[in-house]
Amino acid sequence: MTALTDAKHSPTAVDALGRRGVILPRPELVVIGPEVALDRIAAGAVLHPFTQLRGERTNIGAGAVIGEGGPAMLEDCWVSAGARIGTMGPVTLRRVTVGPGTVLGSGAAEDAVFIGKEVDDPAISCGMGFRVRKGSLYEEDASSAQHTDTKMTVLFPWVTLGSNVNWCDLLMAGGSGPELGNFSEVGSGAVHFNFTPRGDKATASLLGTVSEGVFLVAQAIFIGGNASLIGPAQAAFGTVTAAGRRFSGPLQPGLHAGEAPAVPEALRPFDPAIYGSIKRVYESQVRFIGELAALDAWYGQARALLAQGDAVLEAVYAAGRSMVRMNIMERIAQLGGMAKRMDRSSARIERNNPTDRRIAQQRALFEAWSGIEVHLQDFAAAQEDMPDALRHGLESSAARHGRIYTRVIRGLDAEAIDEGRAWLAGIAIRLATEDLLARVPSL
Repeated sequence: MTALTDAKHSPTAVDALGRRGVILPRPELVVIGPEVALDRIAAGAVLHPFTQLRGERTNIGAGAVIGEGGPAMLEDCWVSAGARIGTMGPVTLRRVTVGPGTVLGSGAAEDAVFIGKEVDDPAISCGMGFRVRKGSLYEEDASSAQHTDTKMTVLFPWVTLGSNVNWCDLLMAGGSGPELGNFSEVGSGAVHFNFTPRGDKATASLLGTVSEGVFLVAQAIFIGGNASLIGPAQAAFGTVTAAGRRFSGPLQPGLHAGEAPAVPEALRPFDPAIYGSIKRVYESQVRFIGELAALDAWYGQARALLAQGDAVLEAVYAAGRSMVRMNIMERIAQLGGMAKRMDRSSARIERNNPTDRRIAQQRALFEAWSGIEVHLQDFAAAQEDMPDALRHGLESSAARHGRIYTRVIRGLDAEAIDEGRAWLAGIAIRLATEDLLARVPSL
C-alpha cells in the first residue's frame, strides 16, 4: 500500500496536464502524488476539485470523470474510459479496477473489480453509500442501489441488489437480459448471514451455477425484500423467495414461502466449540470452490479470447480473474479454519458421549484436511482447454457484435453453449470429486 503523504506533483506539472487535454476546473485543488505517472492520465479525463490521485498503478482513461459530486481519493486504481467516479458525493477507492462506463455514486471500495457498463439502465453501478470490500466482482451492468455492502461476492451480468442489502460471501448468477423481470435481483433489506457464533465463515452460498450462468440464458433468481438467507445455501435458477422470510439449505425452482423470523426461546446450553454434523457445510463449500475453478477457466480462456488486442479489456478481465482467484483462496482458507476446529470439537463431544457419531465425522475432516487443501489449491489442474465449438462460436459472435460482451455471449449458437456447459461443469466436477466429497462421511 502506498504511504499517503503531502508529497505531490508540482502545480506546473498539473497545469501541463491541462495543456495536454486533461480537464481540471480548479487545478490548484487537485492533488496528484509524485508516484503517479502523469502520462497515464488520458486527455479528455475530468479531475474535479478535491480529487486526489495516489499510487503507482493509477491510470485514468479518456473521458473518465472523477469527483463531480464531492472529494474523491483514488489509490492504485485503474479507471477505464467513460467511467464516472463520485457522481453523488465523496468516494474513496483503493486497489480497484473500474471498467468502461462504470458509474459509482458515493462510498468506498477496495480490492474490487467493476467490469463495466454496456446499457444505460440502470444508470449506476453503485449508488449512495456503497461499501464494496475485497474480493467483490461486479460483472457487466451488475449494480447495487443505496447503502449496500458486498465482500467476497461475485455478481454475474445484470444482477441487481436493492438498497440496504448486506450480500457477502456469495456467487449470484441468472438472467437473460437487462430488461425488467429478466435479471436476477435481491430486494431491499435482504441479508446473507455468513458468520456463525462458532467464529467460522465456511458459509458461502451459491445462487445459480457457473456452467449455466455464464451463457446468459438461465432463468433469473429473485430474493424478496427483507429476506434472510442463511449460508451456506444453494438456489437453483428460477428460485423466487417471499419477502420478509428466512431461507436456508437448497432452494429449487419455484416460489418459496420460507420460515417466519425465529421466536425467542428459553435459554439453553450452547458450547460454540462443539459442532453438529458438518457434512452439508463441507460438501457445499467444496462444490462452491469447484464452481469458482470453472469461472477461473472462463476468464482465463473465453474472456481472454474476447479481449485479445484490446489493452483495456485485457487489463480489466485479468483483474476480474484475480478476484475469482482471491475468492477461491478465501473459501479454502475459511473451510480450513473450520477443519482445524474439528479436533477440539470432537474431543469435547467424546468427553460427553464417546459413542456420538459426530466424532468420527469430524475427525475424518481434521485428519484429511491437509490432503484436501493441497487438492483444492491445485484447482488449475482440473481445467482443460476450451472446446473448439465454443472457441469458434465466440470468434464468430464477436465478429458480428464486436467487443460488447453480453451481446457476444447471447449470440452463441446452441452447439457452442452445449459444449461450453459441459466443459465448465466438467471442471467443477473434477475438482469437487465424489471421492473428495466422501472424505467426510454422512452420519
